[in-house]
This record gives sequence, structure tokens and C-alpha cells, in this order.
Amino acid sequence: MEKILHADSAVRAVAISPDGRRIVSGLDDGTIQVRDAETGEALGAPLQGHTKRVWSVAISPDGTRIVSGSEDKTIRMWDAETGKPLGAPLQGHTHDVRSVAISPDGTRIVSGSDDKTIRLWDAETGKPLGAPLQGHTHDVRSVAISPDGTRIVSGSHDMTIQMWDAETGKPLGAPLQGHTHFVWSVAFSPDGTRIVSGSADKTIRLWDAETGKPLGAPLQGHTDFVSSVAISPDGTRIVSGSGDKTIRMWDAETGKPLGAPLQSHTDSVWSVAISPDGTCIVSGSSDNTIWMWDAKTGKALGAPLQGHTNSVLSVAISHDGTRIVSGSGDGTIRVWHVQSFTHPQPIVCFSSNPTHALCSTTSFVPKSYTSSLDASDLIPIEERWIVGPTGCLLLWIPSYFPSIMYAPGNTLVIPDALQLDLSHFSHGPSWTMCRKY
Repeated sequence: MEKILHADSAVRAVAISPDGRRIVSGLDDGTIQVRDAETGEALGAPLQGHTKRVWSVAISPDGTRIVSGSEDKTIRMWDAETGKPLGAPLQGHTHDVRSVAISPDGTRIVSGSDDKTIRLWDAETGKPLGAPLQGHTHDVRSVAISPDGTRIVSGSHDMTIQMWDAETGKPLGAPLQGHTHFVWSVAFSPDGTRIVSGSADKTIRLWDAETGKPLGAPLQGHTDFVSSVAISPDGTRIVSGSGDKTIRMWDAETGKPLGAPLQSHTDSVWSVAISPDGTCIVSGSSDNTIWMWDAKTGKALGAPLQGHTNSVLSVAISHDGTRIVSGSGDGTIRVWHVQSFTHPQPIVCFSSNPTHALCSTTSFVPKSYTSSLDASDLIPIEERWIVGPTGCLLLWIPSYFPSIMYAPGNTLVIPDALQLDLSHFSHGPSWTMCRKY
């Protein structure tokens, strides 16, 4: 099943609250939207205050606060329940705020900016904690906080990673050097002992979080930039997404690749995530699709999740592992119920009402094929035809509808939903049953 949450601007970032009740998204129009993860309904009006696009959003560990970083050079705090701003904007950066993170105890905010600095803020008062953290010589694109809250790591276009003391803001040792191009993504292992970085130099690197020393050789295999990295909850695996259209899995201890590249996307992979139980990998791509993968075998789980009409820029998985949230350049946030795609049903439905479904496929699908039918077999293609699994054309959809229409498995489209009632749909030999005028 899938829900579509329609926005009026490209969705740059998505986050799910710790209790799984809320979805938060940051948009190019400068707003933040908060929605009910179950119904998709907007929880109040969009959060307005930023004057340019929102690059990053984060939710506090207790789920009570939202933090956003924007192209307007500010960070803002919001009450997750009421949507009201908490104090004035956090000002100090002199360029885009690309990345924000909240400490595990919820007391501190960390921001990374294109002004080459990292800043620390009191999450209660919004006041800066000390001077800016200076050391990078180019844009800071990614920041992360260690699980124990004592260290900050930043990745920069200056090709380095820097560790900082979260209490004092002082650098911990020299910059971590080794990458030969922009560092786009950094993350701590769950136990805080390792740092993983992904770079435009096509490699992933592992670092000792205590000493800053590299752990082994670079993880090589991608043939284009590494856009996103994630670490499994047990810390044993690293997952990377790349401009080479693939996802790769790596042994976090040895750095060796685990199996062959995960291949199905037809364009750059921008975001990867791992389920809380470590069994599933999710990837979002410029080919407008999301894929799910078995984290142990690397095999695709079911068909691609299709419905977005522009690049999928961000993906996240709910804490209970039952939902995937994706944000896209098409201005929509989609919520996917995982089980519906891993255990698809042979029905055709373009409505949230199951009584509107075409529940029998036997009239246009050969009996031998019915058992292998999955959700990807009945979707709008680029020419806007709905195509059956044998290639037959079922119906044509005008080009301005697909971004807001229900697709097989949808349960909700917001705000301007297009639903189709197929319960009386005549097709194939049954066309003779149509009423004659």
C-alpha cells in the first residue's frame, strides 16, 4: 500500500518521528510540512518562516521538536505538536545550512554550512554554544553526532573529515585526509567506534573514531560519486548509494564488498536507508523509483515502488520497519506500506476503496502468469497508458494526472486525489458487456 502526500514544491528532506506518528518534510519553497504517518493528513498549516529552500530536517529523540536548516542561512526550531516556532531563528551562519543534527540527549543542535563552519546551539534556548567550529576550507555538507553525544563529525568539499569535541567545540586531532574529492556523507557506527564517509572520489572510507586513523584501504568498487552511506544497526554492514546507479554492501570490519552490486536502478542513487532490524535496504534514485533489497542476500524484494514522477531525493524507514517514506522533486511525499510490496496481491486498484478494485485478473492475464503478478505490472508508463502484465493497454491517463493519481496499492493522495473505480471496468472480451448508446 502507498499513500501520497502532495506538496507544492520539491521535497529535499524527510524524517520520521521516533514514535512513527509523524512525517516531517523540508521543501524548496521554504516550508516544513508535518503529517500524520497513518492518515497522511496535514497536522496544522505548513511551518513557515524560512525564506528559501529547506535543505535538512531533524526530529529530537523525544519527538517534541523539529529542527530545520535552510538556504536562507538560518536554523529554526519548531514545536512538533503545535507547529509553532520555538523562539527566533538561529542566526550566525553566512551561507546555506546544509545539514542539521540533534544530540542523543536532545540538548544540542549541530549545523553544517556552506560558510565552511559547524555551529553548536542550545536546543532549549537557541543560543550559540561557543564560537563557530572552524577548520574546513570549503562547504560543510554533512554532520553527525556520536551515539554517546561526545563527538561531532563533519564532511566537507575540502575533501576532509573533521572530528570535534561536542562539549568544547575543539577539534579532536588533525583533519582525516585520504579522499580526493568532495565528502558528501558521514555517519557514526551504532557503537560510536567508527566513522564512515562517502565521497565524490567514488570511494567509501572507514576511520577509527577515537584516533582518526583510517581503518584499512578505501572501499573501492563504485564507478561514480558516492552520494549516501548508511550503517546497519548491529554495525556489521555498510551500505552505499552511487551515481553509477548501484547500491553496494560492505563488511564493516574488513571493508570487503559483500556480494555483487545491487543493480536495478537506471539512474543515479541519491539516498539509502537500512531498516531498524537490519534486514532490508531501501534506495531512492533519479529514475523516479524506490527499490527494496534483502540486506543479507542483496536480492531485490518485490518490484520497484513506482509512482513518483521526478527524482527520489530522500528515503527513510519508520522505527517499526513497516513504512518507507520518500521525498521527491515532483513535490510529493509518498508513504509505502512495506508488506504490500513484498507480498503483492493480484488485484488492480487505483483507489483507496478496495471495492473499486478490479479483483479478478483472469480475464486478461494467462492463468500461468497470474501467480507471478506484482504491483509493478499495472502502472502508468511514460506515455500515460496503464499497461497490463501481458502488454495490453487498459486505459490512457492525461499527462497532468499521474503525479496526483492513485496507483495500485495506494491508500491516500493529498490534496487533489484522482481515484478510478474499476469495479465495473470492461476489458478484453468483456467489452461486449458495455452498455450501447
